[in-house]
Amino acid sequence: MRLKYYPTILHVSILAALLLTLDAESKDYTCELEIRVHHGTVYEAVPGEDFRIGCPVTFCDNSPPTVSWYKYETTKQFFVPVDVSNSSHIKTEWTLSKPLEGILYLIFQKILRIDSGEYHCRAGGSLSHNINISVYGEVPLTTVTCTTLEPESTEETSWPSVYCVVGIMGFVVIVLTAWVASKCVCKGESRDTPDLSRQPSHDALTTITIYENVK
Repeated sequence: MRLKYYPTILHVSILAALLLTLDAESKDYTCELEIRVHHGTVYEAVPGEDFRIGCPVTFCDNSPPTVSWYKYETTKQFFVPVDVSNSSHIKTEWTLSKPLEGILYLIFQKILRIDSGEYHCRAGGSLSHNINISVYGEVPLTTVTCTTLEPESTEETSWPSVYCVVGIMGFVVIVLTAWVASKCVCKGESRDTPDLSRQPSHDALTTITIYENVK
């Protein structure tokens, strides 16, 4: 009896051991975030153009991790966070290529010469290789079109001024004529008006008439 069930017991024991081993390995396994930026990545850009660099990331959760961009400051001799605020011309944007893979882009809106330098991205405890950006060349000039208006002909513009001068002179002549006429009328009336002081009064005429009748 014991020899008959011995192979079955052995198979069950081996299966149980395998299951316990797989369970232990699954418990010991931890998902690690990984940044996949190639070593020695170099980009060249022209001032004034829209430009972007990417930070490929593989992660374990369904939601993308927090990734930050840094730039090396020569004056400070260390990397500082890139300003991606609303007032900056630099922005970030996530693009998911697969369920657990994505790229965080660093977007330069009209890149400047001062944007040249070394960059890298960080996520958790992972750090990418440096990405070098060189901005060179002339800033593109903006073409401005000016339209020159041709002056109007002098013949067309001189007639209104002539009409205006003639009208003013005519008005002045009319005013002077009316003023001289009024003066003449006033002098004529003053000459025709009799001098009442020299004419005898009514009482004097009555006295002279009575005196004549008595005679």
